[in-house]
Amino acid sequence: LDLPRKYCRYYFMTSRGCTRARCRFCHVPEQGDEKICMAILRTYIKIKEPGLLKRAVQIFVRYYRGVIPGVDFASQVLNDLLVALLKNCLLQEVFWILNVTVEIKTLPTTDVLLKVFEQVASLNLRDAVPTLIRTFRKLVDAGMFLELDHFDYIVKLLHQLQVSSWEISIVLNIKSRYVFKELFAYLYPLPSSQHCKEKRDWTKLGTLYLNARTGCECFEDFQKLFLSIAEILTKDSESDRPEVPFCDFADAVMKNSQPNEADRLFIGRTGISVMYSYHEVLQWMKGRKVLDKLHELQIPFTLMKGLIGSGRSASRCQIVNKAAEIFLNCGSLDGATRVLRESEWTTNAPLWPCDKMDILNRLNLLHTLVHKYLSKSLYRQAFEVLQNFPGLQKHSDIVDVSQYSCLFNKLINACFENKSLGVSSSAVDFMLSKKIAIDFILLRRLITALGRSSLWSKARTYYKTALSLGCYPQLQGNSYHKLLKIPSYLSEVEMLLAIEIFLVSNASYIQSPMATSQTLQIILKRCEDQTVQDNSVYQMAVERLILAARLSDPKLLLKHMTMNVNMEEVYSLELSSALKWLQENMKWAEEVWLF
Repeated sequence: LDLPRKYCRYYFMTSRGCTRARCRFCHVPEQGDEKICMAILRTYIKIKEPGLLKRAVQIFVRYYRGVIPGVDFASQVLNDLLVALLKNCLLQEVFWILNVTVEIKTLPTTDVLLKVFEQVASLNLRDAVPTLIRTFRKLVDAGMFLELDHFDYIVKLLHQLQVSSWEISIVLNIKSRYVFKELFAYLYPLPSSQHCKEKRDWTKLGTLYLNARTGCECFEDFQKLFLSIAEILTKDSESDRPEVPFCDFADAVMKNSQPNEADRLFIGRTGISVMYSYHEVLQWMKGRKVLDKLHELQIPFTLMKGLIGSGRSASRCQIVNKAAEIFLNCGSLDGATRVLRESEWTTNAPLWPCDKMDILNRLNLLHTLVHKYLSKSLYRQAFEVLQNFPGLQKHSDIVDVSQYSCLFNKLINACFENKSLGVSSSAVDFMLSKKIAIDFILLRRLITALGRSSLWSKARTYYKTALSLGCYPQLQGNSYHKLLKIPSYLSEVEMLLAIEIFLVSNASYIQSPMATSQTLQIILKRCEDQTVQDNSVYQMAVERLILAARLSDPKLLLKHMTMNVNMEEVYSLELSSALKWLQENMKWAEEVWLF
């Protein structure tokens, strides 16, 4: 932390804090130093130490009880601090922060509030319920908007705690009295809205909405307002005019007022409806303008449920699918990936259920995205998409992940062809962690490429894994037999790793006084399809074996002995060089190769 001299460095920059009875330096950022306050909080959150998190709460509470949030205030810091406190079970501190956010009218996200309820329920903290409900009421009165499903979820969690019917009724009263009270006024007559449509004055329609949203007390009125405006804006999809009415309407609502959470929700859900209307008639560029406007206004539409006409609702997965398809049809791979990333690649979850068709459409969408990234040689982006296929993350998708093997192998092969070793290595790690079948030829190529790039530690790790998977035949004579048979199709890197195992397995014999130079033998086995007459391929294998011995550090010495009845070369491994190799490498080699 780069702090001005007026701030106590012991308090802000040590775990113990300031122990002086009277300190002449500041323990709270002064007014105007909000950027410093945010930097301190970010640092404490990153460290995750409970004592520092408690100090972060003290700093936040003391600073914002005297200061209104300014341009340097970061909502993400507030949300991250609350989540960090929850992870450390500092529930009292969470309530302190939430009460301050009500006072300064800067509220956390709905997800954070739901996490508080979830933690109280999961830990069965019955005594915390009264405080939680009081805080909940304050947040809703201050403008926090929750969808009806959120209220139902909160009631479900309270039932798990076996709270009294009186406490449940309090939450139900909050739901009926406050959720829509501060969102919308009584619906203006539809002809007024129709007039805006006929005059194509979309800014005036936005003003109409702002004037109408100050006192709507029932859900029916809210529905009428939402559906009437959404209907007017979606009807434009039938025209060939180049402008997109939703964009002017959204600007009027969000830029010409002080929008609250309800406005953001309304614009988001209306934008979803408009996006669907353009998607249905294949007006991709207009659909993209809607999505770009939502992104510009920082409307998290991927976290919302939408009404898509005739009262039908759409799942979160379906909404994200449609948005990504629009970007893809406009040629914007980054836009499609951004939408998926913002939705955390979620398909099916308890709060966001979807059907099998949504998951199938997501799968087809991601397949298309991966192929387009591969065609542009954007391998890291393709790998990011692959990692988030349904069933590969911590969602409740029931999907057979083995079907992804071909696509992963295609990525790895493309990476090899373009010398992108880092991505191919990461992809192999991911496949192994998810038990997705990997093409043994590609795994061998990775081991060889790592060895040739002097990344021997990784090469050995993958070679060991490949052995356990059955990628290589059992290296006969490998275990304490003093005879090693190496298949001739191996690369020089694979041959060297096989020799290393051979050395470690026979270390006690090599280091004994009874060892003789003639007893350690290596036979270079011919492949089954190799004929004696076709000797050029086998001769190349001989050269690879000699190269493998030279690659070793220290070098190993091979001495040609004879050719056996199968016309296979037989070598002896010089005992002195083997002994020297063990003396210099046995410490790590024993840990690596003694399975």
